[in-house]
Amino acid sequence: MKKRIIILDHEGGGRLANQLWNFISIYAYSLEKNFVLENYSFFRYQKFFDIPSPRNPLIRFFFFGFLYKQHWYRMLGLYEKFIAFMHTFYKNKILKEDRVNQFYLSPSTPANPEQKELIQWIDDSHFKTIYTSGWLFRNPVGIQKYRKEITEYFKPKNSIIIKIDSLLSSLRLKYKHIIGVHIRQTDYKRWHNGKYFFEQAKVRQILDEYLKFSNKKIDETVFVICSDGEIDQSIFSGLNIALPKGNEAEDLFTLAKTDIIIGSNSTYGAWASYYGNIPFIIFERPAMNWDYYKDRREYFENKKSVAVFY
Repeated sequence: MKKRIIILDHEGGGRLANQLWNFISIYAYSLEKNFVLENYSFFRYQKFFDIPSPRNPLIRFFFFGFLYKQHWYRMLGLYEKFIAFMHTFYKNKILKEDRVNQFYLSPSTPANPEQKELIQWIDDSHFKTIYTSGWLFRNPVGIQKYRKEITEYFKPKNSIIIKIDSLLSSLRLKYKHIIGVHIRQTDYKRWHNGKYFFEQAKVRQILDEYLKFSNKKIDETVFVICSDGEIDQSIFSGLNIALPKGNEAEDLFTLAKTDIIIGSNSTYGAWASYYGNIPFIIFERPAMNWDYYKDRREYFENKKSVAVFY
């Protein structure tokens, strides 16, 4: 019987891209070790993917079925109670994230001896099932090694693919360059005192700079703008723009299918960059360091990204 790894909870990193960074890293580790992987905590976003639901019938019924779609049911906090139970009675089988460093999983090199010992513990343990707790598990070597398997496993549902392809194929007929733009608004106005929040007027300035930097012509370029807030189209007057206004998964995979992403410093744009194997240019102040992005053609681990250091 193969050893199983079960992602139990993500301890605060609950939004879609945060969960996906954690998920793909542990998935790559499972492929490396030939383990079986299940994710109990992914019930909120399972509907966007064809990823198999956990095989435990109780987990499927209580958290992946129709009940959890009901607001009143979620208010009961049953999953939180389940996590508390597991941490109490199965604590010896739970691998917890490193609160100080990102926890690097094989085939990536552990960040310190403690991580190395814990990785060895999984291999040597007589437990057939190990749970993970936390969302700072990372595997930069693994997600590159198993890119093909990951992009296939995390492919969105066909209905999402059809919607995205319909939008982008029509744009491809009119424009030579399709640039994805991610503007995170809502929570970024407050998070870290607005450190990563950019007004739309500043974004417009960055897009103008990008056109000069890349030597792209305005009439041959369209900016596909995805955001969690309203977009003032007048600010982008003179540019060709498209506003998909999809849900969080549709926008994520729309960005992944563009030629390059320019956007807020978030795990969201970084994950779309990884999945689409395209560069991710991050908004920064007081000025953009355009030289950093010279000759970038594919995904790379952007050292400026919160996906790396967060």
